[in-house]
Amino acid sequence: MPGFTESSITLNFPDTNFFRFATCAGYSALSGNHFKEMDACWFDTDNNLYWLIELKDFSLASLTTQETIEKKSWDIVKKAIDSLCMFLSSKHGYPYADGLNPCFPASTPNNTTQFKFVTIIHCNASQKADVQLINERFRNKFKPYAELFEISNYAVVEHSRAISILPNNMIQ
Repeated sequence: MPGFTESSITLNFPDTNFFRFATCAGYSALSGNHFKEMDACWFDTDNNLYWLIELKDFSLASLTTQETIEKKSWDIVKKAIDSLCMFLSSKHGYPYADGLNPCFPASTPNNTTQFKFVTIIHCNASQKADVQLINERFRNKFKPYAELFEISNYAVVEHSRAISILPNNMIQ
């Protein structure tokens, strides 16, 4: 199974329908301008569904302050929005999408393509409650975008919980 390891989390995809924006010329040209991306995207062809996955290791981070929770949740929102914008550029056939389209594994998104956003946090046992706070803040901040684009699945989850949520044993 193709995949990779980052932030103490291993992703194993069930097929070759995955890519990383970080390796796309279209993203690389924008990334120096405070433009962000999620770590991996996998296309479930049977369901016309893109999984956008971000991996973080917070096991050594101090997550206990309100300021830290807010900062981390905004960072995750920014990654999700910027990644969604790249998909929308392709979907609507904007000229800049020419640098992104070769990265998509099967086909460009269309009017029935759905998206699921998940950020997986590797953390220690004492941080699990803080990860839940980050999830609550993220969901609150991302909710308007989710409603605009009919995205019903978006969350921040800790590593062991993600194993049971993502399909096809993708998370190790």
